[in-house]
Amino acid sequence: MVTTPDAPTDAPGATAPQDLVLTTGERYPVGERLHTLTPRLARATADARQVLVDVAAHRETITYGELSEEIGGTVLPRHMGPLLHMLDHDCAARGEPALAALVVSAASGEVGTASTTWAPPERLACWEYWAP
Repeated sequence: MVTTPDAPTDAPGATAPQDLVLTTGERYPVGERLHTLTPRLARATADARQVLVDVAAHRETITYGELSEEIGGTVLPRHMGPLLHMLDHDCAARGEPALAALVVSAASGEVGTASTTWAPPERLACWEYWAP
C-alpha cells in the first residue's frame, strides 16, 4: 500500500493531504451532484494519486479492484466514482491529464463511464506526461 504523510485535514477548509491541491470540506461536482471532500476521501484520493502516477510512469492501466487493494481497501471497487471525480478535479487544477483514465474494469479493460471515448486520449496523455 502506498501511504502519504498525514496532514491535519479535519478542520473545515483545511488543505487536503499534501498530495492534493483540493480543499477538505469543499464540495466538488460528482456527476450531477456536489460531493464533500471529507478527510477520509481526501486521504484515499491522495493515496490513489500516488499509485496512478506510478502506473502512468510504467505506461500501464490498473483495475478498480487492484486500485482498491493498493489504497488498503479504503474505497471499494464499486464505490470509486467520488474518488475518481475528486482525482479528476485535482488533476485539472494542476493542468495535468486525467489519471482516472488509467482505472479500468477487469471485464472490459476500459473505464466504467457511460462514454469511454475520452479515456484513450487521456490515457496516452498520462503515459506521456509521467514518462520517466
